[in-house]
Amino acid sequence: MEVNREWTISLLLTLVNLWLWTNGPAIVQSAPQPCQLQEAKCVYDKLNLSADGLQRLRTSGRDLPQVFQIDVKLLITPYPDGVLLQLISEFVVEVVYENYHERILRIPPISALTDLTLRKAPPLQMIAVAASNNRLTTLSIKQSNIRSMPSALTNLRQLATLAIENGALESVSLEPLANCLKLSILMCGNNKITQLIPSQNENLFVPLTDLTLASNLLETIDGAFFLPLRRLTYLDLGSNRIQRIEGRPLSLPRVMYIQLVSNQLAELDVTRWILPNAIEIYFDNNNLTRIPIGIETLPNLTTLVVPNNLLTVVDLRRLNGWTKLQRINLAGNRLTKVIVTGQGRTSLPNLEQLDLSNNQLTHLEYARWDLPKLSILVVALNQLTRLPDLFKLFPKLRRAFAVQNPLHCNTIRQWQQYIAEFKLAVDAAMPGMNCATNSTYKLPSGRVICCVE
Repeated sequence: MEVNREWTISLLLTLVNLWLWTNGPAIVQSAPQPCQLQEAKCVYDKLNLSADGLQRLRTSGRDLPQVFQIDVKLLITPYPDGVLLQLISEFVVEVVYENYHERILRIPPISALTDLTLRKAPPLQMIAVAASNNRLTTLSIKQSNIRSMPSALTNLRQLATLAIENGALESVSLEPLANCLKLSILMCGNNKITQLIPSQNENLFVPLTDLTLASNLLETIDGAFFLPLRRLTYLDLGSNRIQRIEGRPLSLPRVMYIQLVSNQLAELDVTRWILPNAIEIYFDNNNLTRIPIGIETLPNLTTLVVPNNLLTVVDLRRLNGWTKLQRINLAGNRLTKVIVTGQGRTSLPNLEQLDLSNNQLTHLEYARWDLPKLSILVVALNQLTRLPDLFKLFPKLRRAFAVQNPLHCNTIRQWQQYIAEFKLAVDAAMPGMNCATNSTYKLPSGRVICCVE
């Protein structure tokens, strides 16, 4: 079928409700309803393809150059969905079903469509592609009843983005993606995935760069699943129920960012992980009682992000000499001590940000921290009573936050110049709240700071 590319390049067809005439009652012919122009959209309340609907769709795109999107609230058609998609691909390249009511999605092999979206498809269980389709680049399906990765995906040779989200997906295998040699993004978030199935094909290669498996029901991860993903740069496993990462060590030679937030990890050993290019790994909101073993051996990691876990003691000696480390976030744990074992100071030559807020700290050994580039220090919401001259200890320090600590009034008095210059924030009470401490200190500016005598 010859396609007029001059006016199909950016045209989007949105089908709010599709009514297959073959499955419904007879349709009474009605007079054609004009297209309602809404800026760059052409909106039809109803189109009947058994009458003149197809011709009207075609002419809407051809005769209205300002139109980039056609919305059809009710489409009545005698054609099965695969035939329908093939017919309308003559004049559109992108189709969006607001509501899809069929059990099978049939994607025609010979079609000019590049983008296909199903926003609500509760009955959908299967995808069928009879032969190779070399045009479709984006397939997005939401709220479907698909339980596993459809084998028909192997015929979508040009697919670059695949999303199966907010549905009933229970397992993920990479085998159906073996022929998708341009696939870079796979999004399977907000499903019911409990299993990632490792491939038995040692030569399998899937060129994903971004993989999202967030908000599922995963409890255990086998590193073998990720072996075919040698180009992966971003991995999101957040908001699952992951307790263990076991089996074959994680090997992702190009990955830069990993999300493991909001899981149930109690301990983790990354010593054997092969992540030579990893920059950031996020462990927020887990059950970790200590910093992951071997985390300091990852050669390019720039952050240590373990907030809202169950840490009680951290030894900074473990991190000594970690030259790439720029940011530490240990906020919201149960820390009572941040220590430096052994003799001398611990050196983190490129650390710029340190967040120890919202813990149970009463004392810190600042003088044993060799942090020549530290610019932001956060020790708010602890039980600290005194502060040294932080800006002398850390010459690059720009801001220090120590609010909501029971600081002695002498400390406030001693460092009032830093407070006046907004370099040091120290108030023991939230703004606008009465002091819960037994005293206050009034700065020369007239500002009153809550403190303890």
